[in-house]
Amino acid sequence: MNRRPGIVALALSLAATAVWAQQPDSVRIPTASFVGRVVSNIDSTPVRSADIRLVFIDSAHTLRDRRGRDSLELFVDSTRSRVGITDSTGAFAIRRLEEGRYVLIVRRIGYEMLQGALLVDTGAVRATLVMSQISKLLAKVVVTETAIDVVKKRLEQNGYVDRTHLGLAAEFVDRAEILRRKPQTVRDILAVYGIYGGTFLLDRMPVDYETVKDYPADLVIGVEIYRHQRPQEFNMTRSVPGILSPGGQAAAMAALVVIWTYIP
Repeated sequence: MNRRPGIVALALSLAATAVWAQQPDSVRIPTASFVGRVVSNIDSTPVRSADIRLVFIDSAHTLRDRRGRDSLELFVDSTRSRVGITDSTGAFAIRRLEEGRYVLIVRRIGYEMLQGALLVDTGAVRATLVMSQISKLLAKVVVTETAIDVVKKRLEQNGYVDRTHLGLAAEFVDRAEILRRKPQTVRDILAVYGIYGGTFLLDRMPVDYETVKDYPADLVIGVEIYRHQRPQEFNMTRSVPGILSPGGQAAAMAALVVIWTYIP
């Protein structure tokens, strides 16, 4: 589990338009969805390739400091979290969501991060999200950390650097290689390595190829590709198939692709 500080709630409309199928709890398929558009606050033009994350809140606890002020401590489960990307019209759709509470995070280079809370039932949550463009006019710029430092620190924190020394039969694509090839999307990055399917993790969150293929390459800082062996930490991820999973041995041997981004 990860911890995240208190979140300011966003007001979003909930339209419960679907109900659970009459099936046992063990075989129910999530029916909720989060759909809408992301636009600029200046002229309502669409924000393309925005990173939308719904981080599942496993539990929450209210804390009180010595002065009696309340704060909210959230415990989130990344294995039940979801990722979406806006298209050229700013539209997005994240479907088959589990019921519950989510932390909503929207990021795009050139815009201020949008953060809030989202309650999902069994229907569709529809919203238009407005992002504020970052001013290009800065009175004073103080450089405290370079882009290279940020990438290196983030990859080290996520164990990327350590795994390059494990001796596994894996391919590691660093930021320098990504910039050299000048890809536009994750699909462009992976096509070089013949990857068009498999098991995908985006910052440890399970995603499928159709969801992640159009993810903007300029937000990607590293990729790990495991075709046969997998580090133990990823074998423990619930979304990774095993021999007894649907598809059997073939599914278990599918390539595992781990994608790391600038998103903290």
